[in-house]
Amino acid sequence: MPIVMKEGRNKAPRKPCRHPGCRELVSNGPYCEKHEKKKQEEVKVERIKYDKERGTSASRGYNYRWSQYSKRYRKEKPLCVMCEKEGVLKIAECVDHIVPVDGPDDILFWEPSNHQGLCQKHHSEKTAKEDGSFGNIKKERFL
Repeated sequence: MPIVMKEGRNKAPRKPCRHPGCRELVSNGPYCEKHEKKKQEEVKVERIKYDKERGTSASRGYNYRWSQYSKRYRKEKPLCVMCEKEGVLKIAECVDHIVPVDGPDDILFWEPSNHQGLCQKHHSEKTAKEDGSFGNIKKERFL
């Protein structure tokens, strides 16, 4: 015999909006409708600011020369090193700098021992940790 739930019993409890001072109760998501839109706009503004400060990929050294180097590197070492450590065989989709670099003039930019092949998932996770994205604190580089 199937179990019949009374209407409204399986709903998640409502919680206060996370915006300081707001008392609106929400059932899904951290913000009420009003503050969700405001938060999205703030994130958009921060992303634009970050992108301007960061510069273009070419200005950071990822130009035709890097593209050709990356293809050669991935031909020689085709697997994601982090996936391999997890016991998974997955094709590397990009060449990552193990120690983050400050641009094409950085002595580690072209240093082969500072390169590793990564899949997109692992590269995104590593970059987010280093750059302070997704709520992470930006890591400082010490040499």
